[in-house]
Amino acid sequence: MKEKDLVIAVDVGSSNCKAALLNKSGQVLKVATKPVSLISPKQGWFEICPHKLWSDIYYLIQTVSCNFKERILTFGISVQRNTFITWNKDTGEYLHNFMTWMDKRAANMCTEWNNSSFMNVFQWAGWVLGSLCGSHRMLCASTFKAKCNTIPMRLKWILMHNRKAHALLKSRKLCFGTLETWLIWKLTKGRTWATEFSCASCTGIFDIWTMSWSSVMSYLFEIPIEIFPEVRSSNAYFGKIDKSLGFGFSVPISGVLGDQQASMFGNLLYCDGNTKLTLGTVISCNVNTGNETHPTSNSIYPVIGWKLNGQDPCFIAEFFASNGGRAVEWTVTSGLVKNLNDIDALARDVPSTEGVTFVPAFNGMEVPQKDAHAETSLFGITLRTKTSHIVRAVLESQAYLSCHVLDKMFQHYKKPLEIVVDGGTSRSSFVLESLSQISQVDLQKSESVDGSLIGAALVAGLGIGLYQSLEDITSSVKLEFSQIKFNKNSTDTQVLENRKKWYKSVEKCVDWSTILP
Repeated sequence: MKEKDLVIAVDVGSSNCKAALLNKSGQVLKVATKPVSLISPKQGWFEICPHKLWSDIYYLIQTVSCNFKERILTFGISVQRNTFITWNKDTGEYLHNFMTWMDKRAANMCTEWNNSSFMNVFQWAGWVLGSLCGSHRMLCASTFKAKCNTIPMRLKWILMHNRKAHALLKSRKLCFGTLETWLIWKLTKGRTWATEFSCASCTGIFDIWTMSWSSVMSYLFEIPIEIFPEVRSSNAYFGKIDKSLGFGFSVPISGVLGDQQASMFGNLLYCDGNTKLTLGTVISCNVNTGNETHPTSNSIYPVIGWKLNGQDPCFIAEFFASNGGRAVEWTVTSGLVKNLNDIDALARDVPSTEGVTFVPAFNGMEVPQKDAHAETSLFGITLRTKTSHIVRAVLESQAYLSCHVLDKMFQHYKKPLEIVVDGGTSRSSFVLESLSQISQVDLQKSESVDGSLIGAALVAGLGIGLYQSLEDITSSVKLEFSQIKFNKNSTDTQVLENRKKWYKSVEKCVDWSTILP
């Protein structure tokens, strides 16, 4: 009988769904990918069909496990966070498609809520209590706002507009689940209804100080806690993959993480102060803050990085721009470039954008300005403008936006000597060189674009005993990085002027969807 020494990991991202087979060294032996099919029945609505997603995941698992089924030891999961679905607890019937974190149908509800007198009092009370008592929990309450990319207001929208969901809520037969909960439910044939701490901490309904679903948020949004699943450690036992699914193997699910946390874990960023910048569908900066939370203003919130069995949670500070990386994908779907491999060469065909600026806001804007009604905009087009100028402007926008995220983060946290960078857009040397020069920090580019997959596999390996500790992981897994150093002697003032012009363009595209009829 062959030794069981391999791990299967699935990563359901915002753009792609991947499955991979990895060994103890963290080496990806096989990987398969399918695009995540987004449905947009109305402007600002972004959904995923659960039947199509399950079919794709099933195919990917079968593909990577072929010829290795006898060697598979365990299974790990990484997912995009805050994408959810509800279903009938008795029958398993879905009540709607997945509502993704990008969905904006509750934007007006969020605006009304945030501008209400109640919220002013709530935030003021949090600030007073936090200042008097030094309570991190209360200080976070003072900056709390309802946002579309967290769950409470979107779930409230579902309960208000979906009659079946509302009826099942009343009869206590409603099941709620984010992607990992749903996937665990499917893989175990309904035997496990659970989520994990890092995923739960990002929902906006979970209290990271009590490590439980928040009774305060439950009361404020009128959502009973009973509909939320059990929360387990990142390397806990989540049940076994059911034999009847026909994969040819039945192994434990022993590791689950949110995608950003999985990327931190997969890049071995286990120490206080370790920093990662992900250039993907979102542009996200994460700083490991160890076992302490450090609440701040400016929408930088503490979330749980991971919670290992028998240990205190590791927290991370997170700040992100949700209007980021889809701009790079748009250059292909719009026909500007034929292949993403060509995008850097096209951008370098011209020495500058000649005044063209691009502001990405395909699902509203999170930063530099917070506006759910902002629209993607292109400024400065002239008769001289070529495709290369527009492509260069798109890539420059990624550098400007990333630098803004870093600037905001390091107003509150010590600026590191170097930052680990991963995500699909990190494959662009043009973006990384521009970002390094503007931010004046060295970048360590991960040579693996599968950081979340690796993280899911490592935490699952930890859960099953393939690794004994984080130190064991660090000594067993070898990662490759390439370094991008900023030129300390550069005196290119044009870069700074271009960035100022980009900020002016940002100001012009806010509230755009409310201007149009």
